[in-house]
Amino acid sequence: MLEKEHGALRQPLDLFPKRKDEGKLGQDCPVQRQQGWARLTALLVVAALMPWPLLITHDNWWAFVLVTAAIVAALRLLLGRQWTDYAGLNLSPTHVLIVVAAFAVVATGSEVLLPIVYKTAALKANALTIEEQTGMMFQAFNEEIFFRALMIGFFIQYVRSALMISLGLAFLFAAAHFLLYRFGTLHMALSMASLATLFFAGVAWNNLYLAFRHIGFSWALHAGWNVVWLPAAFYDAATNERLHEPQVFDRVLGSPTMLAVTCAMAVLSFVFLVRRPGAKARPLA
Repeated sequence: MLEKEHGALRQPLDLFPKRKDEGKLGQDCPVQRQQGWARLTALLVVAALMPWPLLITHDNWWAFVLVTAAIVAALRLLLGRQWTDYAGLNLSPTHVLIVVAAFAVVATGSEVLLPIVYKTAALKANALTIEEQTGMMFQAFNEEIFFRALMIGFFIQYVRSALMISLGLAFLFAAAHFLLYRFGTLHMALSMASLATLFFAGVAWNNLYLAFRHIGFSWALHAGWNVVWLPAAFYDAATNERLHEPQVFDRVLGSPTMLAVTCAMAVLSFVFLVRRPGAKARPLA
């Protein structure tokens, strides 16, 4: 049935056929080259903006909001009136409502799941404030614009396989977290289990963006999870010693439960990617 609808088995993942006006890279299409430079510049500018909130160790929720405003201003300046398309923000009203509902469902599910993970990992967490949770919503929003909309939008110009894009950028997503903690101020490396969880989550979010052409659903999963646990202060249940963020990542994201959940998410996301109506014919902005 899949072959009958989409041709060869690999074709559903080749979602971005070349347009008629698209010549060879760097040769026949000046407009394409100009768009490529604009995308690259936007990618680098956003990459430079994103780390700033991390330099503030406490009460940095407002910094994520300011970075969001700076990202929006930079994209509007660099990409013009169509910046929302490049940023993955072109959602239909129906999808906006579904995204809000999905965020609520994911946050509620995370509230149910995390106490089980905390008990297994011998963790205690403090209560979260509304300000901290608000900051995490913007933090996830910033990461989705960068890792999904801008990075996929840039690399898909040169790598036409959605499968390779999804897996490759998921690897970069996990690698970015490894480098942040290994060579940052804490000098702590994440475990392979934590990195595998980040990789599977990245695959799921990438596939949702590739399937729907906006960051709405990937943001709902990302933010719905982050707001419930990431801003909290964590302590070892036995010693009451406060743990650093990489240690928390290893205990939470490195747990077998989270590894299984994110792996299942990644597998399910491929169903959306392959079965999404019109995904093959609709080019990425």
